[in-house]
Amino acid sequence: GDFAMAYVVAHEIGHHVQDELGILAQANAARAKVSQADSNAISVMIELQADCFSGIWARHVQQQFGTIEAGDFEDAVNAARQIGDDTLQRNAGRQPMPHTFTHGTAKQRSGWFLKGLNSGKLASCNTFAAKDL
Repeated sequence: GDFAMAYVVAHEIGHHVQDELGILAQANAARAKVSQADSNAISVMIELQADCFSGIWARHVQQQFGTIEAGDFEDAVNAARQIGDDTLQRNAGRQPMPHTFTHGTAKQRSGWFLKGLNSGKLASCNTFAAKDL
């Protein structure tokens, strides 16, 4: 539904926040120095953090306007799942290959969105320090 589109916009806002905080510049500098597989892994951390930030944004929208229904969050989580690397590769008739992932799995994407939504704190979105993505 409409909320899936809002999720995509929120994800882009997440990247803008990363840019403002200097996270993107650091991550891209790191990516330039490593193998393709490691670079992809850093990309996944960037994308999952943006998903987490978009969850924070959704929480603030809800607190401010109170217009988001539980079903809308389900829509957003489903949108996150639809664009998981594993889902996309499977839908293309391919075996999902984790070392090629640049955005994260469906489970990771929806999980980080929910983490941001539930915590509302930027600090909870540190995918770079997370033991398990």
